[in-house]
Amino acid sequence: MPGAAAAEVYFIAAMMILILIICAVAVVAFFKTYKKEMKQREERRQAKEKAKAEKAEA
Repeated sequence: MPGAAAAEVYFIAAMMILILIICAVAVVAFFKTYKKEMKQREERRQAKEKAKAEKAEA
C-alpha cells in the first residue's frame, strides 16, 4: 500500500487539529464562565456593602 504512510500522517494531523479546536473551545468557555463568576462576585460584594451601610444608618 503506497499511500498508507501518507494517509496515516494526514490522519494524525487531522486529529491534532481537532484536539487544538477542542482545547480552544474549552479555554473560551472557561474564560466566559470566569468573567461571569467574577461579575457576580462583585455584585454580591456591592450588595453586602450597601446592606451594611443601610443597617448602620438605621
